[in-house]
Amino acid sequence: MALPRLFISTDMQMITGINNIDGDKDDVQSLVHALMYQDKFDIVGIASSVSRWQPGKNDASFIHHVIDKYGANQDELARHGSGFKTAAELHGITYQGTKTVAGASGIVAQTDASRAIVREAREAAAAGTDLYVTTWGGVGDVARALYDAPDIADNIRLLSVAGQVQEPNAHKYLKTNFAGKGDLWWIDEASTHFGVYALPDNRYPTGNSWAANNAKGHGALGDLFYQNTIDIRGTSGDLNLTKMGDSATILYLIDTASNNDDPTAESWGGEYRKAGNQYWVDRTDQGFNFAESGGARTVYEDRAAWQGDFAKRFDWLTSSSPAPVPTPGPAPGGGVVKTAGSGSDAVVLKISQDAWNGSAQYTVKVDGKQIGGVMTASASHAAGQDDVITIKGNWSAGNHKVTVTFLNDAWGGSAGADRNLHVDGVSYNGKALAEGTAFLNKNGAADFTFTDAGGAVPGGGAVKTVGSGSDALVLKISQDAWNGSAQYTIKVDGKQIGGTLTASASHASGQDDVITVRGDWNAGSHKVTVTFLNDAYGGMAGADRNLHVDGISYNGTDLARDTALLNRNGAADFAFTDTGNVAMADQLFA
Repeated sequence: MALPRLFISTDMQMITGINNIDGDKDDVQSLVHALMYQDKFDIVGIASSVSRWQPGKNDASFIHHVIDKYGANQDELARHGSGFKTAAELHGITYQGTKTVAGASGIVAQTDASRAIVREAREAAAAGTDLYVTTWGGVGDVARALYDAPDIADNIRLLSVAGQVQEPNAHKYLKTNFAGKGDLWWIDEASTHFGVYALPDNRYPTGNSWAANNAKGHGALGDLFYQNTIDIRGTSGDLNLTKMGDSATILYLIDTASNNDDPTAESWGGEYRKAGNQYWVDRTDQGFNFAESGGARTVYEDRAAWQGDFAKRFDWLTSSSPAPVPTPGPAPGGGVVKTAGSGSDAVVLKISQDAWNGSAQYTVKVDGKQIGGVMTASASHAAGQDDVITIKGNWSAGNHKVTVTFLNDAWGGSAGADRNLHVDGVSYNGKALAEGTAFLNKNGAADFTFTDAGGAVPGGGAVKTVGSGSDALVLKISQDAWNGSAQYTIKVDGKQIGGTLTASASHASGQDDVITVRGDWNAGSHKVTVTFLNDAYGGMAGADRNLHVDGISYNGTDLARDTALLNRNGAADFAFTDTGNVAMADQLFA
């Protein structure tokens, strides 16, 4: 199932010229929080926007600084789940927003951020989903985006934190033109966020002891979080606080209760009162009051739960924290893609080496039968690169064994004069093996076991390959079946590959068919088109046949936009680029 798309707007700013390293420290805390939960949502934009407190002091450079720190820990996070973007990807979707507070009209000048919001909202609309926009400062860039493109209101879910205080005129424009009118979905929060940090008898934030115990010494991000609890207001005093009030918006999206569609329901990010059509505000009932703040108790009551969950994430950044599934990523420009054997099933190995006086050589066997000849590693383990080796076959249901044998160990008597082979990951039909790594520092073999579920992806879904060639588009497809299964076609640059395909995986169950489309595409931009052919609707929920595109990768790299809901006959287009270089990864680690 596709993750919610998220666009973050923060007023991260210089604090009176004193806080000149990290900017607005409580916003730094919240951004670290968001970056560490990218397996729960897809960050498609981060913008620097103004607030009334220090106009012109906000700058995207503060965001880039936090992302640089994140880059030191992105591998540790990625070992624990998919969705964690690289630092380079996050830098590429960081935008400068307005540095000027809106005047009486409520409208600021166009910015890169406002244009990005329009673009991302339309991308979401094309994919049949919504764009969550969280504002941690002023709402000027959002107001400008909706002024320029009022049609996007249907596809924006706005979660604003104290927007009426942060930028009153832009907030007034939004409230006058959109609040409660049925187009814009908006949680217009003013005081619920105090439940993130307030003490029972006042709004004063909690101290930094939690950060000292749970974040300090836990990787670059943990240290950054802790450092930004010290002298939080930049007064050169001892005001050391864990505040992160803007994280109420993040808690709303990551809550395990998954009540995102109903803001009145229980949520880590608070419960809200409906005040109009698709418009919610703080609960003002006495029972929901905390620290003299309406609605704040609805966040405070879950503080222990979400703080405990956040602490576990910081533990991921320590070397002692085990990773459930190793998923090292190849470095740009490194590694080769190779396929051996034939068949509808695929074992995919990620291989690297420590080269010395020549490259490591090895063989691959499945159930004792060698597939392919003697292979030579090329990717550098030290550089974080990987060769991606796909072993094709038709394996029967049951347990099987793949064996990697290192053939030509060499040792020169010192560190750096040593030839070794690394198996950095193994998957079968798209499912990573729990025990899929090995370090071979002498000639010998490493065995890995996998289970064939009878031609299906574990948990449901089929594996199918169409076309031929050295390049691979891999599509993850699911359906809402009713009175029969969804049927569809796939075209690349207008040319159909394969016949009419029939979906089998259940979207509601989190399953996916894995469809590999092979070809030899030239360097440059291309388009893949998925066309839904046989829509059906019985007039009520549960009686609806739909097709879902849940992900697409090209030669192992996920497309920037790779999801769509097709709830009527028609097509969804996705762009991909062939660089003309050797691909960095293959299909089944998408």
